[in-house]
Amino acid sequence: MQKAGDHDVSVRDHDYFETTDGWIFMVLGDIHPEGRVWSLLKYVPGNGIWGNGEKKYIRVIRQYTVSELLKVISFLEEMQPSYVYHDPTVGARVIAPPTSNITKVYSSRRRLIELLNRPTSSRLERLLVSLVERLSEVSGVPIDCFGVTGSILPGIHHQDSDIDLVVYGTDNLWRVLEALNELHREGEVALQGGSDPEGWVVRASSRYPVPARDLRRLASNVINKGVYSGVLFSIHGVRGMPAYRYGEVVYSALGMARVRARVVDVRESLFTPAVYFVEDEGGSIDRIVCYDMMLAGVLREGDSVEAYGKLELARRNGEEAWRQILIGSYEGAGREYIRIL
Repeated sequence: MQKAGDHDVSVRDHDYFETTDGWIFMVLGDIHPEGRVWSLLKYVPGNGIWGNGEKKYIRVIRQYTVSELLKVISFLEEMQPSYVYHDPTVGARVIAPPTSNITKVYSSRRRLIELLNRPTSSRLERLLVSLVERLSEVSGVPIDCFGVTGSILPGIHHQDSDIDLVVYGTDNLWRVLEALNELHREGEVALQGGSDPEGWVVRASSRYPVPARDLRRLASNVINKGVYSGVLFSIHGVRGMPAYRYGEVVYSALGMARVRARVVDVRESLFTPAVYFVEDEGGSIDRIVCYDMMLAGVLREGDSVEAYGKLELARRNGEEAWRQILIGSYEGAGREYIRIL
């Protein structure tokens, strides 16, 4: 944890921060407006199961769906309207509290170092350390390229909490995922694609209007979630550096669209947002971009897919740069999807 002030806030994707209200937010991405931080409200003080002995918290958003996000935005507009910002680069309202309201920053990287360097009576924390050490050993990725996020990051986890890890850098992330596959083959972990595909399908069926058989194909591709010694875990990437500066890229909405395309590159599919580079016969899109992170890392290179979402034109420094289908738009809530053909 570090103290924060109006001019010295430094955060990365998946870090957490606390505001003057005692509310805890998760940072989304690495590209933020001046003086604000794109984020998601996760916890507020209350009589919940999350806490650290001093305070108890309730979780504000339970499912990472657009409809849930819109409810949180409505809550903030009523209770703390300065935390909602109409971002001109995306033409939409986003959660982005002013940095002047941030009192504490919880760094994923520093929190992991803290857990590695002190004894703990928490089984969950011991398992986290053990999992990171095994992944680092097998992958060759240094431990200082890992971080911890989720409720363990601000230290408000409970005995049934998950382990949520991040890996910094694209090459590092994929080396870790290869190591995870090796540990799966050796029986040290169970990957979700093999351990609980039906659980993923049940959750996805309430979000995407596609048949269960299509959802099972996506579920079988999940490579970053699993079970370690009886505890659920996930691994996501944090880009080595932001893809561009805030304001450099501006998006224009072109309406809702359904497209068919072939996936040609998935290396950015486990970051925020998840990006799949694609080709289609008409050249209408270059990317499928998901802010709905349940769809992160569920496609493979060579997959032929159909996607329905918000069609956007991206201009970089005023010049047309790419076109994309956005999954996770307000306009398409409950209707957007991806399926493998």
